Amino acid sequence: MTIAHKSDSGFFAPAMGSAAFETFCRMFFTLYCPLTVEGRDHLPQGPFLLCSNHTSHADSAALMTASGRSFRSFALLGASDYFFQSRRVHWLVSPLMSVIPIERQPGPKSLADCLASCRQFLYKTGGSLILYPEGTRSLDGEMKAFKAGVGMFAATLGVPVVPAYIEGTHHILPKGRSWPRSGRVTVRFGQPLAMSATDWHGKLSRDKRQYVIEVLAERIRALSPQYAGSELVAELEQRG
Repeated sequence: MTIAHKSDSGFFAPAMGSAAFETFCRMFFTLYCPLTVEGRDHLPQGPFLLCSNHTSHADSAALMTASGRSFRSFALLGASDYFFQSRRVHWLVSPLMSVIPIERQPGPKSLADCLASCRQFLYKTGGSLILYPEGTRSLDGEMKAFKAGVGMFAATLGVPVVPAYIEGTHHILPKGRSWPRSGRVTVRFGQPLAMSATDWHGKLSRDKRQYVIEVLAERIRALSPQYAGSELVAELEQRG
């Protein structure tokens, strides 16, 4: 198997490894943990930024499987201290999926570097990005506060932002568990948010970044079991 290319901007899975992982995940989410998908028609045809809640290492596999698209067309924004400083994690993950490093508490330079790597991936592959706004997996399954840098990614990458909610992965593979248990998983995709960089004039103010975070959190929370099908969802869809 070809070794994944690794650089300061991330590692990119070889086609063979990505295809093998995709085949495994599609079987896994058919036979062992049946996957239900809602709102797949909301996914844009072109590149997009996919943002969801995060409770399990199974989340990325669930999102990519639910999309119905090639795993090769996705890159995960993953914590640099987890994916890039552990040889064991790198050895396990790099042959299977592409990862772009992001600091858990990014400074101006690391944030700019990560954004540049994201733009490079989008430009070269025409693919899409997966970003978990919480920055880490939730221990209790409840959605936590979003990191401050998320607003910058959503507002400046120039691609639609798709909110998603994953239900069930916290049960099958919570943080601290090494082997998944059987269970049902649901992925709900919401309507994309058009947050083109041209919508923002000059440098993004803190208030604007916070506004983006609040809107995105509201859209993701609206897809959760507590809100799905409620008046809040209908109201958000009317806003577009």
